[in-house]
Amino acid sequence: MTPSNPLRSVADLRDAVPASSRLKDALTGFTGTGRTIAVEPVRALAFYAAIAFPFVYLPLLANGVTTEQLSVLIGLLLANAAALVLGHGHGSK
Repeated sequence: MTPSNPLRSVADLRDAVPASSRLKDALTGFTGTGRTIAVEPVRALAFYAAIAFPFVYLPLLANGVTTEQLSVLIGLLLANAAALVLGHGHGSK
C-alpha cells in the first residue's frame, strides 16, 4: 500500500492471511490462474505464427524483392522475430 495507491495488491492480501486459511489457497490460485489465462493463448498463437511466417515471405524472396515489396519483407521478418521471441516457451511444460 503506497500513498499514491491506497488499494492493496493481491500478493499483499495473500501474505496477510494466515497460512492455514482457505482464503490463502484461493488467492494463490487466483494469481497463478490469471497469468495463465492471459499468457498461454498469446504464447501459443505466437509459436504457430512463427512457424507460418516463413511460408509467407519465402515466395517473396524466391521471386525477387522489388523496392515496393522491401518494406513488406522487412515487416514480415520483424513480425517473425517477434513471434519467435513471444512463442519461445510454448509447450515447454
